[in-house]
Amino acid sequence: NPARYLDCWQFMLAPYPQDGDPFLDGEPHASAHVLTNSWGCPEVEGCDESIFQPAMNAFEAAGIFVVVGAGNNGDAGCGSVTDPPAIYPENLTVGAVDINSMLASFSAKGPANLAGQVLIKPDLVAPGVDVLSAFPEATYQISSGTSMATPHVAGAVALLWSANPELIGDIQLTRRILGETAINLQVTAVSGACGNVVNTPNNLVGYGLLDVYAAVERALEER
Repeated sequence: NPARYLDCWQFMLAPYPQDGDPFLDGEPHASAHVLTNSWGCPEVEGCDESIFQPAMNAFEAAGIFVVVGAGNNGDAGCGSVTDPPAIYPENLTVGAVDINSMLASFSAKGPANLAGQVLIKPDLVAPGVDVLSAFPEATYQISSGTSMATPHVAGAVALLWSANPELIGDIQLTRRILGETAINLQVTAVSGACGNVVNTPNNLVGYGLLDVYAAVERALEER
């Protein structure tokens, strides 16, 4: 529910002791640099499109980079990026491709709508089909979903900020680097009004496929 989600985000913004008061014991200096988010909050859970906007504004003001999964209802066609937080312009929203850089059918597609604004989403795509991942009880499992693609981008942001600490907290420049260095993918709209999918960014793959090597090279040039 929205309250639980906000509790979690409050902790990420200003961590506090297990039995502490988040309003009195929060420590913003210990906050995260990068967040990865793999859930969406639909109306059935009590969410509306604007419910998390203040939280996203707070993260942006604090210089915390938020990366979120686009969602896995892409088989519904265009306009399937529907739930917060994937719809917010402050967040970098990630879709999924397979090993051949083909857009996964389940990867949610734009445009997203927010308070009358029509937004291009996702912003990037990354590997999200048949990804080997750590799993509970010291095991591994192959899984698919935009939840598997999103951590690739969050990790890339952490790598960029490690390579060039001057970028830490600079959300806009980091986003620009990721977008400008992304690999352009040729895609075809599957159904509905996805808009122009020839140019980038577009509502299928955003700016394209994450290229971590190129992004780090560009980040180092910003010193």
